Amino acid sequence: MKTHKALIDALPTLLGRQNFADLTVNSLCNEALVSRATFYSHFNDKYDLLEYWLTYSEQKNMNKYNTCEQMEMMVNQFIKKNKIIITNLVDNANSETLKILCKHLLSILDISVEKNENGGIDPKNIILANFCSGGLIYYLTWQIENKFPPDVQMMNTYFLNIMQYLLKWEPIQDINTD
Repeated sequence: MKTHKALIDALPTLLGRQNFADLTVNSLCNEALVSRATFYSHFNDKYDLLEYWLTYSEQKNMNKYNTCEQMEMMVNQFIKKNKIIITNLVDNANSETLKILCKHLLSILDISVEKNENGGIDPKNIILANFCSGGLIYYLTWQIENKFPPDVQMMNTYFLNIMQYLLKWEPIQDINTD
């Protein structure tokens, strides 16, 4: 358990200094003071560690917000506190990193794109998932490129309000594809 935590703690520490794209398993092992074999006994690769870290971080904050306003406050605090980590995670991100981020963002927004008991996925959720996760990643990228402008907290409020509105969206009518 101690080794597992050391690896989880090593990721944000290194993301404070370098892009995720440049991060290696060796650098994670050096930071956590563990061997490569130990790393691979806990995680498949750095992407597996990233996915676990995002989930682990979210679980620690899970009970801290029950309303959109509380979530907004948490997002603003996280961005303010972790500007460098966010920048190094999103900057130069490859498709695998973006997939992990999208999956994590969708779980926070509680949009399921998993197959239901009939083996299908609700088309509404596919649209919402792609729209919301793409919008969130683009918005984070914009913030990074603009060096987190001072009015970012107000913009986060607008963005979260848009997300809340979208998640309540209902189609005007069902489209029959027969």
